[in-house]
Formats: sequence, C-alpha cells, structure tokens
Amino acid sequence: MKSKKIVFNRVVTRNIICDIVSKFQNLFGQNLTFYEDMMDKTHNQIFDELKKKQIELKWYRFEHAQLSNGAIAVTFYGEKK
Repeated sequence: MKSKKIVFNRVVTRNIICDIVSKFQNLFGQNLTFYEDMMDKTHNQIFDELKKKQIELKWYRFEHAQLSNGAIAVTFYGEKK
C-alpha cells in the first residue's frame, strides 16, 4: 500500500536589521510584522511547491520550532487525497 503522508521542511533565518526593528515594535506592543511576513512567505513557498507537484490534501498542519540564532524550522505535514 502506498503511503499517503507528506512532509516538507524549511528553515528560515532572521535578518539582523529587521530583528532590531522588531525589538522596538515588541517594546511598544506592536505586531512583529517582519516575523509575520517571514512565516507567510515560507508557508506560501510550501503551498506553491504543492501546487507545482499537483498534490491535493485531505488535511495539513504547520509546526514551527525556534532554532539557534533566530532561525525557525517550519514543518508541514498532511495526508494526500
């Protein structure tokens, strides 16, 4: 029986200048827009790859884990239709 599970991993690194701006945003309680954009971009890259490979899914999930020096590991997993 062929497995229907699918997993993608991406590692995203921070930008030092945007990191400094984000610290000020955090100080004043604002949204950390750089990090939000970074996560959106990574999610869109995964979706684009799925579309390119013409993979349809029943369900999917994202997991995010912080790595050293501000890098973030994004794991996408789900089940094909």
